[in-house]
Amino acid sequence: MVSALAAWVGMAPMAPAQAENFPARTVQIVVPFPPGGLTDGLVRQLATELGKKWKQSVVVENRGGGGTTIGTAQVARAEADGHTLLFTSTGFVTNQILMKSLPYEPDALAPVAMGGTAANVLYVHPSVPVQDVAGLLAYAKAHPGELKFASTGNGSSPHLTAELLASEAGIPILHVPYKGAGPALADLLAGHVNAMFHFPASLALVKQGKLRAIAVAAEERLVEAPDLTTFPQAGLPGVVSGSWFGFFAPAGTPDAVKDQIHRDVSEALKVPHVQRYMRDSGLVDTGMTRAQFAAFIANERSKWERVIKARNIRSE
Repeated sequence: MVSALAAWVGMAPMAPAQAENFPARTVQIVVPFPPGGLTDGLVRQLATELGKKWKQSVVVENRGGGGTTIGTAQVARAEADGHTLLFTSTGFVTNQILMKSLPYEPDALAPVAMGGTAANVLYVHPSVPVQDVAGLLAYAKAHPGELKFASTGNGSSPHLTAELLASEAGIPILHVPYKGAGPALADLLAGHVNAMFHFPASLALVKQGKLRAIAVAAEERLVEAPDLTTFPQAGLPGVVSGSWFGFFAPAGTPDAVKDQIHRDVSEALKVPHVQRYMRDSGLVDTGMTRAQFAAFIANERSKWERVIKARNIRSE
């Protein structure tokens, strides 16, 4: 028994030492989306800074498919030491509600650091004869089925925000899912669909006359578009929704490692070129602690579960 106790005492200091040595090798950040989107762009900005700070290679791997479940499952199965991370978005929460089964347990991954949020702006094609929220609602009721909302996929933030609007306003909409923001936005610009919730970065297309912005799904107006009303100001207080992006690690990852990753991501978000990218993309650094991020994720699940059940949304 003495020898066993001695062995335990000898092993006890190893866990903190391992945490202090993070990272000991290349860190892989899995993005469960195809290359080229905002999620991919932001994480590559952060990966550059994390690589400098950690003095290790930080590799971003795009593993799209399965509604983000393929890449997410890869990280859920990874060694819980912080060297494999997931950088994902709303689908992490909504898949738990929409899908009958997942190739991983939701609690196999722990929230580590929020990467940023972006308010959802409602854009319409110029062919839609509306200028504001009241006009949009009147048009939708007078032309059932003609308001075609593009999204970046079933259960994505643009999709669920459109469903939230339909639920709160009592209007009919037609959901048209795409495999990513690129093709969805392209079809909106071409007029094949005529409405979409998307990031504030697309306000540049409004200035070019290619799209029209109706309102932002936020409590406050955007700094970059002070004249654009919010849905609450237009009489729909429940239509508040934004996209978010964050880091997750296998649940068994030591707290000391998760704390370090959170601290280093927070510092990377303050680097000038990262701040510039975020500003140009309409992203905001929330400054959330790990605990606040975890509470945010729990709240997102509760919120979207209500919408998904009320609208009878099913996985595809």
